Amino acid sequence: MSAGRLYLVRHGRTAGNQVRYVGWGDDPLDETGREQVRALTADLAAEPIDVVYASPLRRAVDTARPLAETHAAPLHLRDGLKEIDYGAYQDVLKAERKLRLRRNHRVERMPGGESLRDVFDRVAVVRAEVEAGLEAGRHVAVVAHFWSLRMLAGQVDGLSFDEVLDRDDYSPGNGVATTRFGAGAR
Repeated sequence: MSAGRLYLVRHGRTAGNQVRYVGWGDDPLDETGREQVRALTADLAAEPIDVVYASPLRRAVDTARPLAETHAAPLHLRDGLKEIDYGAYQDVLKAERKLRLRRNHRVERMPGGESLRDVFDRVAVVRAEVEAGLEAGRHVAVVAHFWSLRMLAGQVDGLSFDEVLDRDDYSPGNGVATTRFGAGAR
Protein backbone atom coordinates (compact mmCIF):
# COMPACT_ATOMS: atom_id res chain seq x y z
CA MET A 1 0.00 0.00 0.00
CA SER A 2 1.37 3.45 -0.87
CA ALA A 3 1.72 6.20 1.68
CA GLY A 4 -1.01 8.80 1.90
CA ARG A 5 -0.78 12.51 1.33
CA LEU A 6 -0.62 15.03 4.19
CA TYR A 7 -2.18 18.49 3.91
CA LEU A 8 -1.04 20.96 6.56
CA VAL A 9 -3.49 23.87 6.81
CA ARG A 10 -3.17 26.98 8.92
CA HIS A 11 -6.52 28.34 10.08
CA GLY A 12 -8.02 31.40 8.42
CA ARG A 13 -7.21 34.86 9.70
CA THR A 14 -8.74 36.38 12.82
CA ALA A 15 -8.86 40.04 13.74
CA GLY A 16 -6.23 39.43 16.42
CA ASN A 17 -3.70 37.40 14.42
CA GLN A 18 -1.68 40.31 13.14
CA VAL A 19 -1.71 42.52 16.21
CA ARG A 20 -1.65 40.42 19.38
CA TYR A 21 -0.63 37.06 20.80
CA VAL A 22 -3.83 35.05 20.38
CA GLY A 23 -2.53 31.67 21.60
CA TRP A 24 -5.29 29.68 23.29
CA GLY A 25 -7.76 32.54 22.87
CA ASP A 26 -10.86 31.43 21.00
CA ASP A 27 -11.08 34.20 18.42
CA PRO A 28 -13.46 33.71 15.49
CA LEU A 29 -12.41 34.13 11.88
CA ASP A 30 -12.78 37.61 10.48
CA GLU A 31 -14.24 38.26 7.00
CA THR A 32 -10.83 37.78 5.37
CA GLY A 33 -10.45 34.50 7.27
CA ARG A 34 -13.87 33.29 6.13
CA GLU A 35 -12.95 34.12 2.53
CA GLN A 36 -9.65 32.26 2.96
CA VAL A 37 -11.61 29.20 4.13
CA ARG A 38 -13.97 29.39 1.14
CA ALA A 39 -11.01 29.63 -1.26
CA LEU A 40 -9.07 26.87 0.51
CA THR A 41 -12.07 24.54 0.49
CA ALA A 42 -12.58 25.15 -3.23
CA ASP A 43 -8.87 24.68 -3.97
CA LEU A 44 -8.78 21.33 -2.14
CA ALA A 45 -12.21 20.08 -3.32
CA ALA A 46 -10.72 17.78 -5.95
CA GLU A 47 -7.92 16.52 -3.69
CA PRO A 48 -8.30 13.21 -1.88
CA ILE A 49 -8.87 13.80 1.85
CA ASP A 50 -10.00 10.86 4.00
CA VAL A 51 -9.74 12.36 7.48
CA VAL A 52 -9.31 15.82 9.01
CA TYR A 53 -7.61 16.57 12.34
CA ALA A 54 -7.92 20.01 13.92
CA SER A 55 -7.15 22.04 16.97
CA PRO A 56 -10.30 22.52 19.08
CA LEU A 57 -9.90 26.31 18.98
CA ARG A 58 -12.76 27.97 17.07
CA ARG A 59 -10.61 29.46 14.30
CA ALA A 60 -9.21 26.03 13.47
CA VAL A 61 -12.57 24.24 13.72
CA ASP A 62 -14.23 26.86 11.52
CA THR A 63 -11.48 26.29 8.94
CA ALA A 64 -11.56 22.48 9.22
CA ARG A 65 -15.31 21.87 9.24
CA PRO A 66 -16.02 22.99 5.63
CA LEU A 67 -13.03 20.97 4.43
CA ALA A 68 -14.26 17.85 6.23
CA GLU A 69 -17.83 18.35 5.02
CA THR A 70 -16.73 18.82 1.39
CA HIS A 71 -14.89 15.49 1.53
CA ALA A 72 -17.40 13.66 3.75
CA ALA A 73 -14.40 13.03 6.00
CA PRO A 74 -14.52 12.60 9.76
CA LEU A 75 -13.27 15.58 11.77
CA HIS A 76 -11.17 14.76 14.86
CA LEU A 77 -10.32 17.52 17.34
CA ARG A 78 -6.99 17.17 19.16
CA ASP A 79 -5.79 19.37 22.02
CA GLY A 80 -2.22 18.59 20.97
CA LEU A 81 -2.75 20.79 17.91
CA LYS A 82 -3.54 23.97 19.86
CA GLU A 83 -1.34 27.02 19.38
CA ILE A 84 1.32 27.75 21.98
CA ASP A 85 -0.11 28.85 25.34
CA TYR A 86 1.22 32.37 25.82
CA GLY A 87 0.15 32.41 29.48
CA ALA A 88 0.63 35.90 30.92
CA TYR A 89 1.38 37.23 27.42
CA GLN A 90 -2.02 36.15 26.07
CA ASP A 91 -3.65 39.08 24.22
CA VAL A 92 -0.59 41.34 24.64
CA LEU A 93 -0.11 43.56 21.59
CA LYS A 94 2.83 42.41 19.49
CA ALA A 95 3.91 46.02 18.99
CA GLU A 96 4.23 46.45 22.77
CA ARG A 97 6.26 43.31 23.47
CA LYS A 98 8.45 41.18 21.22
CA LEU A 99 8.55 37.72 22.78
CA ARG A 100 11.43 36.25 20.71
CA LEU A 101 10.19 32.74 21.43
CA ARG A 102 13.09 30.92 19.78
CA ARG A 103 15.58 32.72 22.00
CA ASN A 104 13.70 33.32 25.27
CA HIS A 105 11.15 30.49 25.40
CA ARG A 106 12.77 27.67 23.51
CA VAL A 107 12.66 25.48 26.63
CA GLU A 108 11.76 28.02 29.32
CA ARG A 109 8.02 28.40 29.74
CA MET A 110 6.34 31.76 29.50
CA PRO A 111 4.80 32.78 32.85
CA GLY A 112 1.66 30.68 33.18
CA GLY A 113 2.16 29.26 29.69
CA GLU A 114 4.31 26.96 27.59
CA SER A 115 7.69 26.79 25.93
CA LEU A 116 8.27 25.82 22.32
CA ARG A 117 9.56 22.48 23.60
CA ASP A 118 6.18 21.89 25.26
CA VAL A 119 4.45 22.42 21.91
CA PHE A 120 6.89 20.08 20.15
CA ASP A 121 6.24 17.36 22.74
CA ARG A 122 2.43 17.56 22.67
CA VAL A 123 2.34 17.66 18.87
CA ALA A 124 4.35 14.41 18.81
CA VAL A 125 1.33 12.53 20.17
CA VAL A 126 -0.81 13.73 17.27
CA ARG A 127 2.01 13.10 14.80
CA ALA A 128 1.99 9.41 15.69
CA GLU A 129 -1.74 9.21 14.90
CA VAL A 130 -1.34 11.15 11.65
CA GLU A 131 1.61 9.06 10.49
CA ALA A 132 -0.30 5.83 11.19
CA GLY A 133 -3.02 7.07 8.84
CA LEU A 134 -0.49 8.05 6.18
CA GLU A 135 1.24 4.69 6.38
CA ALA A 136 -2.16 3.04 5.90
CA GLY A 137 -2.55 5.02 2.66
CA ARG A 138 -5.04 7.57 4.00
CA HIS A 139 -4.94 11.19 2.86
CA VAL A 140 -4.91 13.38 5.97
CA ALA A 141 -5.56 17.09 6.48
CA VAL A 142 -4.40 18.78 9.67
CA VAL A 143 -5.81 22.23 10.48
CA ALA A 144 -3.97 24.03 13.23
CA HIS A 145 -1.82 27.06 14.12
CA PHE A 146 1.55 28.58 13.31
CA TRP A 147 3.63 26.87 16.01
CA SER A 148 1.80 23.55 16.18
CA LEU A 149 1.95 23.16 12.38
CA ARG A 150 5.60 24.13 12.30
CA MET A 151 6.36 21.46 14.91
CA LEU A 152 4.27 18.85 13.10
CA ALA A 153 5.82 19.62 9.70
CA GLY A 154 9.31 19.29 11.16
CA GLN A 155 8.53 16.04 12.94
CA VAL A 156 6.98 14.52 9.82
CA ASP A 157 10.10 15.60 7.93
CA GLY A 158 12.20 13.74 10.54
CA LEU A 159 13.72 16.84 12.13
CA SER A 160 14.83 17.20 15.74
CA PHE A 161 13.45 19.96 17.97
CA ASP A 162 16.44 22.23 17.30
CA GLU A 163 16.27 21.57 13.56
CA VAL A 164 12.57 22.49 13.52
CA LEU A 165 13.34 25.84 15.14
CA ASP A 166 16.34 26.51 12.91
CA ARG A 167 14.60 25.79 9.60
CA ASP A 168 13.67 28.76 7.48
CA ASP A 169 11.64 27.02 4.78
CA TYR A 170 8.33 26.62 6.60
CA SER A 171 6.30 29.54 7.86
CA PRO A 172 2.60 28.77 7.36
CA GLY A 173 0.37 31.68 6.38
CA ASN A 174 -3.29 32.00 7.35
CA GLY A 175 -5.64 29.96 5.19
CA VAL A 176 -2.77 28.26 3.34
CA ALA A 177 -2.29 24.53 2.76
CA THR A 178 1.03 22.82 2.13
CA THR A 179 1.29 19.22 0.99
CA ARG A 180 3.60 16.41 1.98
CA PHE A 181 3.56 12.92 0.51
CA GLY A 182 3.74 10.23 3.16
CA ALA A 183 5.67 10.27 6.40
CA GLY A 184 9.21 11.59 6.23
CA ALA A 185 8.78 13.12 2.76
CA ARG A 186 10.02 16.62 2.09
